Amino acid sequence: MGQQLSCVAGICEREGSSGNNCPLPIGASAREPTKIAEDKPSEDGKYTPMDQSKDTLELGRAMDGVEDESMMEDGPMAPICPTWAESRVKGTPIKDEGFICMGTKAPICPGPLWKPDRGPITISTVQGSWIASGGAQISVTGTEVYINRMPLTAHKVEMNDDGSVTSIGTLWQLMGWTDAGGIDWRCSSTKDNMESARSDVWTKKVFGDAATAKEEERLTLLGYAGSAADPLNRGIEGCMPGTSGIEKGEGFNQKKDAEDIALLCALIKQWREPDMCLVKPRTVVPDATNRGQTGLGVELVHFIAHSIKTKSFQKRVGQHGHDIPVLVREPPASATREEAVRVWTQRVKDEEAFPPVLAKESEEIFTSLGNGHFFQALNLYANEQTAVNDASIRFTIAGDADLREAIEVGVNSVVLKHETPKPVRIKISQLLNSKREFMWTLNKDGSVDVQNMKENTEYCSQFEWLSKGMDAEQVNCLVRVHLGVKESKRIMG
Repeated sequence: MGQQLSCVAGICEREGSSGNNCPLPIGASAREPTKIAEDKPSEDGKYTPMDQSKDTLELGRAMDGVEDESMMEDGPMAPICPTWAESRVKGTPIKDEGFICMGTKAPICPGPLWKPDRGPITISTVQGSWIASGGAQISVTGTEVYINRMPLTAHKVEMNDDGSVTSIGTLWQLMGWTDAGGIDWRCSSTKDNMESARSDVWTKKVFGDAATAKEEERLTLLGYAGSAADPLNRGIEGCMPGTSGIEKGEGFNQKKDAEDIALLCALIKQWREPDMCLVKPRTVVPDATNRGQTGLGVELVHFIAHSIKTKSFQKRVGQHGHDIPVLVREPPASATREEAVRVWTQRVKDEEAFPPVLAKESEEIFTSLGNGHFFQALNLYANEQTAVNDASIRFTIAGDADLREAIEVGVNSVVLKHETPKPVRIKISQLLNSKREFMWTLNKDGSVDVQNMKENTEYCSQFEWLSKGMDAEQVNCLVRVHLGVKESKRIMG
């Protein structure tokens, strides 16, 4: 305490000499520092306060009103003169700038950064190659947009009336330029509340060995490695063969695929008839167990028929062409035949776009576990029906010889016995749809070795893959989205 009081006395003396009105203890001289009595130990070893003079008491009372502003991290405390100059805010240390950040001056807040005026983002601005913040390779040509070399058919560059870009379809909404010169997009289908949506920044792609190496390293760290490094060489669009995504590494599904294929082949071998059979489409109706008992999607039936019209009928040769159908033979009096015909007749009655039931009651029929849509598409041609979403299109055989042969002579099919149990039919139907990439080979003599299935790793669109596992309502919706059909009585909700 004595040292602190001496320090205060010295400071007040200096400021007093420069004109500051700093009170001193009564009787003290400006040039003679006040002497303060020190405590001395008593006989018992304890400190006993000594008698203090009047001057000392006055100085103590003056110090009681001083706020101890020891703002420094190190060094002696910075006491304050009890009387403040008018120019200094009370409570401020004697050296104003010395109480922040270990004795340095208070930092000055920087002004707003200068941003260059890059101008509006027009159609010409977005042309060329870009890299999205997620690692996707973006290419824009005109209004067409490509992601990893795949075209976005339903999402093109959209512009305002003044020619400025507003969005990429309903995938990205334009936010503006970034400080670094990238283009900030918001992953939102509308402009409403897009500020809260996830940001995806496009950066102009720089070509060159150094830039390429740096970008490859970044993509590897983002997960674009292994089979994901070249998505166009994988089986399903954007996926590795046998999977629906890139979440699992190579070989993850090999064991499960082998088990499923072994089961499928064993079931078919156990219940099939020994020989292949030519089956006319008019004698085929969907099995009551097919696609979870939801039947067929009328939109997909017409989509396949339209594909035959534009690309011609693809006869099965080896591993190329349409899938090899798997059917169940049903005699006229069987209960499963009656159930299949009853269910299919009701669906045809509810949906006029389906082909009519042509099989007679006394006639043997076949129920489809796989390729049900395919057979009903052929029946559209047999009845020369019009397209479901375009009445100007009529399905006629015309000069397609392979199509005529399929309708009039029949399609080579694997036929199961009538006694095949329902649980077995359900399992075979599920495996045929889920393992679409595994195919049998149709030999030249018309036979098929069902014990051997080979994996087809050729390109397959997401549309084709998804259509295999959906029920009737889902697959109808999928086809409408794929074709851009927005007005239809089948649209629910």
